[in-house]
Amino acid sequence: MNKKLKMLGLLGGFAALGTPFVHAQDKATLDLLVQKGTITQADEDSLMKSAAVIVTPKDKAVKSLKLEGMIQAQYDWLTTKDAGAGPNPPGVSQFLLRRVYLGAVADLGNGWGGELLMDFAGTEAGNAPAGGTQSQANNANFGQNLFEKVIITKKVDDFGMASIGFRKVNFTQEEITPSSDVKPIERSIASRYFDESYGTNTTRRVGFADRHTGLFWDGTVQGVDGLTYNLAVTNGVQNGDTNYGSLGGYNKFGVWGGVGYGQKAADTTGLSWKTGLQLGYSGDENSVNAGVAANAPAGTPNQSNSEWGVNPYVWVNIDNFDLAAEFIMVNVQNGRSADGALPTSTATPYGFNFTPSYKINDEWELVGRLSSLDSNGRGIAISDVVRDASNTVTTPGVSLASTQLYDKALSGYIGVNWYIIGNSLKLSLGYEYDQFSGRTGAAGFIGSDGPKAEVSGVRARMQLQF
Repeated sequence: MNKKLKMLGLLGGFAALGTPFVHAQDKATLDLLVQKGTITQADEDSLMKSAAVIVTPKDKAVKSLKLEGMIQAQYDWLTTKDAGAGPNPPGVSQFLLRRVYLGAVADLGNGWGGELLMDFAGTEAGNAPAGGTQSQANNANFGQNLFEKVIITKKVDDFGMASIGFRKVNFTQEEITPSSDVKPIERSIASRYFDESYGTNTTRRVGFADRHTGLFWDGTVQGVDGLTYNLAVTNGVQNGDTNYGSLGGYNKFGVWGGVGYGQKAADTTGLSWKTGLQLGYSGDENSVNAGVAANAPAGTPNQSNSEWGVNPYVWVNIDNFDLAAEFIMVNVQNGRSADGALPTSTATPYGFNFTPSYKINDEWELVGRLSSLDSNGRGIAISDVVRDASNTVTTPGVSLASTQLYDKALSGYIGVNWYIIGNSLKLSLGYEYDQFSGRTGAAGFIGSDGPKAEVSGVRARMQLQF
């Protein structure tokens, strides 16, 4: 009994000292205890085997180093139906590793730190829109970047946090919500259209916000409880990888800023709320380098077009009921689609997300979402906004922009989340329905009365986070 107590005491001591890794000096201490007869050799061997091995900092100046990670294993079953004369494409039925995160957070003391987070499932080319240039700078490696976040940080007392590096800008609330905390299984058609990787200079996703490389500040206003603000100066285009090359003269800046205010009610209603406004300007976002753009028509000149956007939002929580709503609008210079020619007019796509949820108890949660998108003549391909869904089938020899683009989309989602061990181990199941209208006409211009298309299906996901 005494030996067991001694062993428990030793194990507790190692845990209390925060040394799950048994160093050489720790073994020397155990050897000494064996020599004195305090513990047996078998006790030492057992303790050494039970010690968890973790990575320790290389530099002694590092105060702490924490590992982080997440695995999301997913199943998608989706069908695309064409209301026109064309045949329906094959359905999608697949298992996939949606995200495989591994990273580390370092604390160097005195407010200095950093974070490196990688997604080993994010190297697939399928993360970029199909059938077009993969980024504004036409980086052949776009969609093959391992990095989710790479930043050096400095906390400035209670005023806020400065960071330099590669991260998401504060625009589109669903997009900046950590992927582990987004309640529907996939982000909405609006979030993906405005923020995920750019398509081409004439069609498809806007690629406005998401990840940029630059300088960031997230601050709080002293003396006004609940009032926050953020600022950023970044490269003028979304970065497909951390090494951004200024191909074709893409050398303009992006500027971002916003303010938010929230409170928690002092009474017993359980009310919490926050509202705010985000603004952004991206100098080279809607651009094309004709020298390397594989799909640019002959004689196409380089373009360097700007985008600016607004994103008001509100979030309300009353006990177990939660509601998030936001509006997104981005003005795209020379962004209106024209098949076979460069566009000459501005497009101003807009959309919204409306996401209610209700926590039945600590384990079960019901989730819904309504999302709408109007491309204002820029164009939407199904595969751009509904992850892994198939586009409608084109006539042989006819380009994507001629028959597969739509002007508007509407999406509904309903699902359930089972928090097996909080958000660390979660199982989600949901049904999604998307309708696309304003199909491209024979002349290739967006906004005609062509036939509609719809996507429907079920997704399931298991999440493990640590």
